[in-house]
Amino acid sequence: MKPLFIQIHQMLFNHNLHRSSRQLHKTNNRRLQNKLKPPQYLFLASTLAVSHIALFGSIPNQKVAAQTPTSCPAGSVPATVNWQPAVGGEAISAQNLNAGGVGVRLGFSESIPGQVLENNLVPFGNEIYGTRIDNDVYGGLPGPNLRFHIGIGKNPSPGSATLTITFDRPVTFPAPLTLLDVDRDGQRDLGFTFQDRVTVNAFNGDSPVAVTLNSLGTTTRVAGNIAVGINENSLPSRSDGNVSVTPAAPVTRIQILYEPGKEFGEPRQDETIGLAQVRICAPAFGAIGDTVFNDRNANRVQDEGESGIPNATLILRNANGQEINRTTTNENGIYGFTGLPLGNYTVEAVKPGDDFNPTTNTTLPANLTQPNQSLLTIDFGFRSARLGASETPNIRLIKRITGASRNGQPIPGNFNTFVPDQNNNNDEALPQPERFQGVPNLETPLQSGDNVEYTIYFFTEGNEDIRNIRFCDLVPSNTTYANNSIVVNNAGSGADGGRFLSPLTPLQEYSNICNGSNNNGAVVVNLGTLPGGRFGFVRFRTTIN
Repeated sequence: MKPLFIQIHQMLFNHNLHRSSRQLHKTNNRRLQNKLKPPQYLFLASTLAVSHIALFGSIPNQKVAAQTPTSCPAGSVPATVNWQPAVGGEAISAQNLNAGGVGVRLGFSESIPGQVLENNLVPFGNEIYGTRIDNDVYGGLPGPNLRFHIGIGKNPSPGSATLTITFDRPVTFPAPLTLLDVDRDGQRDLGFTFQDRVTVNAFNGDSPVAVTLNSLGTTTRVAGNIAVGINENSLPSRSDGNVSVTPAAPVTRIQILYEPGKEFGEPRQDETIGLAQVRICAPAFGAIGDTVFNDRNANRVQDEGESGIPNATLILRNANGQEINRTTTNENGIYGFTGLPLGNYTVEAVKPGDDFNPTTNTTLPANLTQPNQSLLTIDFGFRSARLGASETPNIRLIKRITGASRNGQPIPGNFNTFVPDQNNNNDEALPQPERFQGVPNLETPLQSGDNVEYTIYFFTEGNEDIRNIRFCDLVPSNTTYANNSIVVNNAGSGADGGRFLSPLTPLQEYSNICNGSNNNGAVVVNLGTLPGGRFGFVRFRTTIN
């Protein structure tokens, strides 16, 4: 069989039926990692690069949920502030803390800078003093706990210090905060005088929030937002001096003022209180994402065989239209935003290039309303004029045998179904109904007088019209063209019905595309001007000599 040749004006021609890898059929509940290449292509495990959202300070007015004393409301889940062991107020304050995506900061201030907090570890008897986070038991609770120590080198504190906990959005707590080891001197501290005095204030922005304190043991007394030690000091392994703190509403800031009490005289010794690990009600997160794809047939749905567009930019915006993150698609056109608090979002797909036009809306809503919800259906379609490295419209062609007969009776063959070419699997990537029917070769040996029907399928791609498309197919040797057998289907404006150039007839304007001498005749057709997405064929018959 002679090769098929074609000439196309105002375009670069790619005769090969090259296609990107197929994506598996999508369902609404698929996961991003399920989007893989099919077996006939190189198998690549795809990792989702997701840019993380820097949440600290990004959504100052967003409320997590209404306050409940012992559990988290719908739409939020308990999360623990991930503080790590550290020594000294400066090291603790430097930690960039997070609880389920909520940014948390710890900070210390002193009434006399540099004279109140003990920032070093100081041994005293069998114990060690100093401001720190460690994993030891304190207030009867296992660590990590924070210890807040005032007084330097076991000298009485000349002033007070404040621990401030700041959240990047209003939060509630699944259970009250717990202050540890609030107490005073006793018989085992004979000769020393001290009394812990703790004042707790809470705020939502600049608005005060009431707090309720409750003694959890026998060595403290509470009045309003103040707790003081009144009995024999407790050992670190016991919970006698613990106090619970319950804000009445969501808070963005809690301040814990620690100062020496003077109810039992002027202090003669520094002392320590603690704070148990903090847990908050954090928003239950979701994911948003899916695919940016080449919508070849412009039906706004990613059909089988329509490949993803790599390196496309996606922008995530909040309900106020503010950009909060952006990412790009991977090699399969897949993208995702993860770790998102519940809320209303929009995703914008930036046009991948000048040769792309959108077939779907370029901005789509994506609302996360349920805990751990995933919206993996936010697809964007673009129709491209590009094929491979080409920046211009393109036409795909393939030639098949679509019928054969002997003495007026059909010769068996799968002419009415898609039969892939065993020597080239590129044609398998096309979606229905564009898969080319017929067989590449006829297995039944042909005899003199047998008739063979050839079909040349064409499919155009791109956003622009392809003008003055002409092709030439030399009639196979040892065959004779069957008169008046040319059929042209779905040609464009300015097309002709095709014609047969008998052997030795000058090829004229087709001479540079027939790529051979016209010793056996040629079928030539001008398809005219074809828009992108046009599917059709040219068909003719021959008789075996």
